[in-house]
Amino acid sequence: MTMAKYWRFLPLLAVGLTAYANNTPEEDKEVNRKNVIRLVMKRISNEHYAPKALDDQFSRIIWKKYLQALDANKNTLLQSDVDALRKYETLIDDELTNPSLEYFNAIYSVSMQRLRELQEVYRTILAQPMNFKVRETIQPDRSNAIYPADEAARREVWRKSLKYQVLKKMLEIQQKDKDKSDAVAEKEARKSVLMSTDGLFKSLLSNTASDDRFSAYMNTITLEMDPHTNYMAPVDAGLRESMMTHRYYGLGLELISKEGDVVIKRVMPGGTAARSGLLQAEDHILSLSDGTGAMIDITGMSIVDVSKMIRGENNSTLKLLVRKSTGVEKEVTVKRGEIKEDGNAAKSAVIIDGARKIGYIQLSEFYLDQTRTDGARCAIDVAAEVEKLKQQQVNGIIVDLRGNPGGSLDQVVAMTGLFVKTGPVVLERDRTRLGSYPIQNGDKPLYEGPLAVMVDEGSASASEIFSAAIQDYRRGIIVGSPSSYGKGTMQATYPMGKLGDAAKGIPDISYGSLALTIRKFYRINGHTTQLNGVTPDVIFPSRRAYAKIKERDNESALVADTIEKAYYVPYPDEVELKKVAVAAQDRINRDSAFNVVKRDVEWLRAHDAPVYSLEKNMFKQQLNETQFYNDAIDKAVKLPADKQLTIKGTSIKDATPDNLAKYQEWMNSYTKDRYLAGTVDILTDMIGK
Repeated sequence: MTMAKYWRFLPLLAVGLTAYANNTPEEDKEVNRKNVIRLVMKRISNEHYAPKALDDQFSRIIWKKYLQALDANKNTLLQSDVDALRKYETLIDDELTNPSLEYFNAIYSVSMQRLRELQEVYRTILAQPMNFKVRETIQPDRSNAIYPADEAARREVWRKSLKYQVLKKMLEIQQKDKDKSDAVAEKEARKSVLMSTDGLFKSLLSNTASDDRFSAYMNTITLEMDPHTNYMAPVDAGLRESMMTHRYYGLGLELISKEGDVVIKRVMPGGTAARSGLLQAEDHILSLSDGTGAMIDITGMSIVDVSKMIRGENNSTLKLLVRKSTGVEKEVTVKRGEIKEDGNAAKSAVIIDGARKIGYIQLSEFYLDQTRTDGARCAIDVAAEVEKLKQQQVNGIIVDLRGNPGGSLDQVVAMTGLFVKTGPVVLERDRTRLGSYPIQNGDKPLYEGPLAVMVDEGSASASEIFSAAIQDYRRGIIVGSPSSYGKGTMQATYPMGKLGDAAKGIPDISYGSLALTIRKFYRINGHTTQLNGVTPDVIFPSRRAYAKIKERDNESALVADTIEKAYYVPYPDEVELKKVAVAAQDRINRDSAFNVVKRDVEWLRAHDAPVYSLEKNMFKQQLNETQFYNDAIDKAVKLPADKQLTIKGTSIKDATPDNLAKYQEWMNSYTKDRYLAGTVDILTDMIGK
């Protein structure tokens, strides 16, 4: 096996999908896992941009965070278990230096024992009718709670948690059938929650549980170096093949695991989830429907098991219960479909604004297909869209990078050159040197007219390089959320393994791969987007402004710093851009719809960690109140019928009826977008009368 390094300018990374084949003998697993620890720690020590010292402080952090990863809700382990495990609190650094699995094996053993005990607990609780007239409360988020002192205390935690789940399900049942009595709905709800919990425990106690826990353990270690250094275990061959060749049907979601929760890291542009608009990055998936339609709680499931549940027959439907970044739980239904590679391709359209034409380009990712000489390159595709818009004689162009997680460094440099004449785009630094990436377009940009760039909290990495360069050169105006994501690091991916001997019948062994942070990048003004993100010139109120979904919300994120700025020549339009920005900000601040967003987001922020009543009427009132504020935001960010944007198409490749229908669907999805309409107004100000 060739252990060649491969790297690219990675977007936000997902954790590995699965671990070793589950038929590996236990003694071989022990050896393999020690080899994984040795190789991962050696690579981190030698090549990570800023590896943290393996000392007692690091050990304490890993000890605590792995407990959180295995028992995020503190409803499995007892306080006595935690006390017994405390002897490892300052030993993990030694186990990483001289590979040992003592802590992992100890916590795995006790957690599996406790899970087996809990099967009888939850089944007993769900066998009895529940009284929803009793006045008692629950705080579903137990991250700051204490561990149960004994089995009786743990049973009480489960009683309330299951009662909360049954109550939610009961209201859902009665919402669909308002004539259904409380007694009937309660019984159906208990049955549904039982099926869901059985499914969860089946996964948690499966024969891959040990591999899943070890993968989570390694990621607890790597993610403490920084949020983008990830260990990826060897992927199941069939799943890997289907994903690499795109011969599967799903929703188009990139998933990661966060402290036991399955979280959407990215909504892939080529999938049905993106087209539905119902799911967003940072949504927590709580439950999925199984083959019978019953909702299965997936908390604690491995990413591979969840991925298998999401995949299914083409055009079949999947129900998901998700917790939005605002804290609201919502059930959505999305059809499965084929995940196509070209779904993330750059697209353009023309927005008719009175006598003016505004060009609109949407880019979901800075993609680069290196597997073929004629592979897709986003800079080339964006250039083609710019040419289409120039043929339409547009008066200005909007580049929409909302939700764009990044991608290829080469492509963002090339794309910047479409709009900026010459000079550096981004600076970088590794352990030993500084570097610069200049524009190479012969001093002649493709487009020199009015330009606006849209960003939000999901705009990261390469998106931040592009928007920062446009801002530093004063080439255009940046609009969007209070700041972008704040990722200013680059990663390389290294396969890890051991060569076999074919002549002796000894197979190669894969230990997975490691995505490693090896560089930081900086704006040409010497500042960094790391933690800071890009602050737009004009800020729109955002419903996710208070959600902890940015780089700076990760405790292990690398620090922000500065370097000497590069030599570059800004465009001479600073005064005019500032005038436009001030006028636009004043207009937004006075906008009644945006003020609704600000007001209601503040209410949601104040109620971010709610305590719910388990009395039916009061619980329903609480849910309705939260839903009221979310519905008000949903309404505010959509334009009324008489204000909707008029969007016309340009031309698309392979204009089949199916592709044309999808293109029209894409354009229709933006006609009600108040943020896009606000950006059109800003660009109109730049164009002038």
